[in-house]
Amino acid sequence: MFSTLKNNTPEQIFWQWFEKNSARLMNFESDQEEIFDELADQMRQVHPDLTFEFGPVIDGKREFVVSADGIRAAFPAVKNLVDAAPSLEEWTIIPFRPPKGTGFIIQIGDYSLGPDDVWFSYEPDGDRIGLILYIKGLSAENEDSAAQASFILLDSALGEYAVEEKIGFIERIALPDDPKVFDLHPFASIREIVEKQTH
Repeated sequence: MFSTLKNNTPEQIFWQWFEKNSARLMNFESDQEEIFDELADQMRQVHPDLTFEFGPVIDGKREFVVSADGIRAAFPAVKNLVDAAPSLEEWTIIPFRPPKGTGFIIQIGDYSLGPDDVWFSYEPDGDRIGLILYIKGLSAENEDSAAQASFILLDSALGEYAVEEKIGFIERIALPDDPKVFDLHPFASIREIVEKQTH
């Protein structure tokens, strides 16, 4: 018995709990707060910075995303946990928040930012790509909200892994009246350009 317990890694213990509670997790909407609290506690036993997302149920399967919440130091913990996952018929286990697209408007308090409000240029930054984000209406009063909202837009457009591993510096500047005069790129093209420049 001691040997069996000793050989159980935190990742294995997590997946044993996950498999045992699979039906509850699949239908978490019935008691979301309690189930999410339990799940968060189990993930913290593996690594304190791990978090999660669920996708919708499609054809009897549901996506379970293991995320480091953008904290690069926790990336190995994400990979280790996903690598340790057993084969679960009803689940698709995904490492890191995947790209969701650019069709989102981010609201932070009274401040909102959408993809049409952001243009960008880029330049090499070592083996990464540095981004200059040109943000409509950027000012000293809203720069903190703009930084937070633009980062969420980036995360949605590129996915968690790409933002941390492929993007170098990020600079934010007020958007000029006519972006095309300055040879800027619309935000909707950012994933395609980042992929092309970092391969």
